[in-house]
Formats: sequence, C-alpha cells, structure tokens
Amino acid sequence: MDKADDSSRQVSKWANLHRDILVIIFYKLDVRDLTMGASRVCITWFLASHDKTLWNTVDLAKFRQVDGESLSLRNFLNKIIKFFDIHETRRNLTNITKLSRSTPKNLFFDYDAYIEEEDLMFAAERMPNIEKLVLPRWSFQTKNSYQFAFSQWKNLETLIIANDSSLTGKLGFQEVGENCSNLINLKYMGDFEKNTAENIVRYLKNIKRLSLRCSSISHLGVLLLIRGLKNLAILNLSHCRESEWDHIRNLEMVTIGNLEQAATQKQVIFLGCSLNLNNCRVCKERPYCRFWPYGIKNWRNDEIKEFEF
Repeated sequence: MDKADDSSRQVSKWANLHRDILVIIFYKLDVRDLTMGASRVCITWFLASHDKTLWNTVDLAKFRQVDGESLSLRNFLNKIIKFFDIHETRRNLTNITKLSRSTPKNLFFDYDAYIEEEDLMFAAERMPNIEKLVLPRWSFQTKNSYQFAFSQWKNLETLIIANDSSLTGKLGFQEVGENCSNLINLKYMGDFEKNTAENIVRYLKNIKRLSLRCSSISHLGVLLLIRGLKNLAILNLSHCRESEWDHIRNLEMVTIGNLEQAATQKQVIFLGCSLNLNNCRVCKERPYCRFWPYGIKNWRNDEIKEFEF
C-alpha cells in the first residue's frame, strides 16, 4: 500500500506542475511524443499541450524520423509498410490539429510524404494562417485542390517546392498567384525547365527571393526569370547543374556567365558555386543518377536564410 501511495503522490506532483513549466518541458519533445504521448497523460497535460507557443511550426518530417535503436527485421518491415501508407499524412494532420487548432504559421511536409487532394485541403482548412509552406515531391493535386488550399493561405510569404515531374504533376502557380499576394520568397528544387520559368513570371510577379539550389536548370529559363521578375532582388543557383535537354536545345548558348551578367545589370544578387566545381564539396557529392537521396540531404539548407527550415 505504501508503494502504491507513493506512486499516486508522484503522479499527482507531475499533474500539478504549473502550466508554464509543462509548456517548457513539452517544447523539448518532438511532435509525435507530444501528440501521441504527453497530451494523453492527464487533463492538465492535455490542456497544456494546446499552448500556442508549441505550435508555431508543424514539421511532419519528425513523424518519420528513423529510430536508431533497433535494426531488427520486424522494425525494418514496419518502416517499409509505413513509408507506403498513403493515409499516414492525414492521420498525423488530424492528431496535430486537435491540439494546434489554427495556430501554426509554418507547415513543413516530409520530403517523401504522399499528399492526397484531401490532405492538402484539410491542412489549409485547419491551419489557415500559414506563412511558410514546404511541399513534398510526391503530391498529385488538381486545380480545385490547389485553388481551395491557397485561397485559405492568404498570408503565405514563403513557398518551398520539391518537384519530381513523375510524382508531382502540374504545379498550381496560377492558383498561388491569384490568392497569395504576399508571396515574395520561392524555392524550387528539381527539374527546372523553361515552361516552369514562364509560369513563375506570369503568375508570381512579386517574388523577391528565388532559390533553385541543387536543381537541374534550364539556362534559358533562368534568364527569363532574371529579365521577367521585376522585383527580384536575390537569386540562388548554388550547386545547380544544366539539364541535359537544355544543353541540347540551348541554341543561344546561354552560359552561367551570361546569367551572372544579366543579374548584375538588373542589380540582382547572384549566388552560385565557384567556376571550378571541383572546389565545391556539395557539387562533388552529387551523383549523376539517383538525385533524390542527395536532394533529401540538402533541401533543408540554403544560402538564403528565408529558405532554411
């Protein structure tokens, strides 16, 4: 009985901690531990887990972090099953928004997450105050889902996109431009072709900071951006490579030097690698095939601070 009483008193002490202290403790937890663990301990912890300071940023990648503790076959198979679970994103969003409500200003999807149309619309409806958004490469959306989502995100200032044409489909630049007048920061990572540049110039006229870091780029497309975006102030082409198709079709022979000269003439800050790419560690690590493992490693980093997350 004495041990039971001691245990009961110990639980009571934790349950009676001041809310501000609980919030400080919860801030140290990752999203999974907070939503699936701490918030379910008792009513006091449940109420503290709603504190707005905990939910400024929602980073869904933290739901998929690999446990380093065990490499058993069972855990390995569980990770594979979880990777291909197309409903995982919705479950995570549901659990998070029960606590966060409309508080979040930053929403980061996992690089390899699968987003259905309903997932994007659900996130936009539940979290309408997003200012910084990171979209994954596996995200087939329709015009309607893009229109609904970005009509909710009127405060959006920074958009980061990982694009794989075979997995992402057509991006909704028109829907973004029509709804997000505050958008001034754009990062695009993947295959950057001339038609993508044309859509950005047509619909995202207010862009001031643009990063194509680690992308395969069309030099003609980048030149179109420099000339067409009137408010462009800084352009990051660090660790980029000219796309093979563009190299074949580049009849005007637009070089990196031409791009840098055009940026200088427009008073655009131009960020790029050394002309001797052998001196660039990030470029040397880039494989000629299987780009996306390299992309996972690098997409959270950027020389422009607004794109780091």
